[in-house]
Order: sequence, then structure tokens, then C-alpha cells
Amino acid sequence: MDNYRVTILLATFNRAHLIEETLNSIKSQTYKNWDCIIVDDHSTDDTPKVVSSLIAEDSRFSYFLKTEAYKKGLSGTRNYGLDLARIRNAKYIQFFDDDDIMHPEKLELQISPFIENPALNFTVCKFEKLIEDDNGDLRRLKPEFNLHHQHLGDAILTGRFRMNNLGPIWKMTIIDQFRFDEELAYAEEWELFTRLGYLYPNNYKVVDEFLFTYRKHNKSLTLGGDKNYERRKTSAIIRIKIFEFLTNNKLHTPDSIRFLTESFLLKAYHPELLKELNAYCEQDRILSSKYKFYIKVVMRITKFYRKIIIRLGFWI
Repeated sequence: MDNYRVTILLATFNRAHLIEETLNSIKSQTYKNWDCIIVDDHSTDDTPKVVSSLIAEDSRFSYFLKTEAYKKGLSGTRNYGLDLARIRNAKYIQFFDDDDIMHPEKLELQISPFIENPALNFTVCKFEKLIEDDNGDLRRLKPEFNLHHQHLGDAILTGRFRMNNLGPIWKMTIIDQFRFDEELAYAEEWELFTRLGYLYPNNYKVVDEFLFTYRKHNKSLTLGGDKNYERRKTSAIIRIKIFEFLTNNKLHTPDSIRFLTESFLLKAYHPELLKELNAYCEQDRILSSKYKFYIKVVMRITKFYRKIIIRLGFWI
């Protein structure tokens, strides 16, 4: 059964007031074959002290202070955890955060499909949201998510599959091929999982249960609803990174063409990237006729309206 040990990679920073509840939820798992690597991004509160007391009680927990080889931030913390997991010859990976709660049967219900079908890339579950309002009051929501999709990359890129980082249990041989982009301050999991989803568009199992509680932040980057400049700038950068990845690996689909065309027209105007998308469609037999025409039409319409707006601006 050691072949089905789950290695939990827990990223933490200044969560002394919350991390004990998180770690206790891990200790309470019905599935006992796990270990938990806690990576601390140099907390300045009592997080190390809280963690050390729990490690003394359960040797399955281990604590590491992130080294200078990794950048400050969540991406570097997770990458260090992945490297530590590789040294341990980990088989399955569960990412987790220091302020969320793992339901008792999460590991058990999500490792079972691997035992039945070892060829799976990952299993995924639903989650409930714990939302704190401005008055400090908490409310729980259990939104219904569609986790069944024919093409994982398309669903993640377009927001149809809101793949929370804590939901999946990954086969190590799959997730170890990727790294979180340490240059990104936000939505690094969206960028990574989109890449992964286009390389491996299916072969996963949905466990249709609410198996963890996620503390919901008020603003979302991936859907573009945040007015914060840095977040919006990062959103634009990620779209360019995804475009380059799909283009270089010849992984574009009709959905990615539509999404990126809209992004480069409306989110951040990039006529040169639109020309590259058009050139890609011309060389792709499946995408050529319909999407070459689509891109050219929307480029002409956009160019026309931009000219009108500029001229109106001269008269105002």
C-alpha cells in the first residue's frame, strides 16, 4: 500500500492563528497512508512554534524553511515542496493551504480511484466556500461545479472548470513535469493547470463530493473582475504566456482561438499576437477556414471602431 501514499504539500506564511485547525483536519483523515511536507515562506509570527508542537505528536508531519533558491511567494513555496517530494520518491501529491480545512474522507475517497485505475492522471472533488464578510461573520456555500469536461485545457482556460489548487490529488509522474511560474504574483495555478490541461486533456476521475472547505477571497483574477492594477496586469501576462505555450506546442483548439482572440482584442489589444493567431490557423487544417475568417473579420471591425474612437477624441 505504500505505492498509494499521498504526500501533502502544505504552503504556509504567517498563519499561526489558523494552521493548527488545518493540520488537525489532516490528522483526522480516515486514510492514514500520508505524509505532510510543510514549507514555510519565512513566517514572522508563531507559525513555526505551532507547527513544531504538532510535529512532536505526529512524525508524518515535517517542516522546512524555504531556501533562497526559490523566490518569495506561493509559487516558489510550492515548487520547493515538489522538489522535496521528489527526493522522498512521492507517488501522489495533494497541494493544500494553511487556512483551509480538509474533510475527513478527502484522501480516502480520492485515492480509491487510483487503486482501481492506476493509469489516472488525477482525481478531483468539489469544495465548499467559507466567506467572511466585513463584519467578521462567516457563511458557508456549497456551489455546484461542473467537473466533467471533454477537454480539460479548454475548460480551465475559459473558466468553465474553476480548478481550485486544493481539489486534485495528482499522480506524481504527471505533476512533476510542471512547475509554478515564480514570476507570477497571482493566479499561478490557473497558468500551470491550463498548460497541463492542454497536454493531458482528459484521463481524470471526478469524486462528486464536497471534500474540503476553502476560505474564499473576495476578488478573482482569472475572470477579470478585479480592479487592482497588478492583478489585471498579471492576467494579461498569463494570457500571453498561454498563447506562446499553445502556439509553440501546436495545441490550439477552437476554444483557445476564440478565447485568445477575445483577450487580445478586448482585454489587452495585441494586433501582432492576433496576426500570429491568424497565421497559426492558416497552417492548421482543422482551424484554417473558419477561424482564419473569424480573426480577420474581428480585427477589421476592431480597427474600424478604434479609428472612430480616436477621431472622436480629437473633437472632444
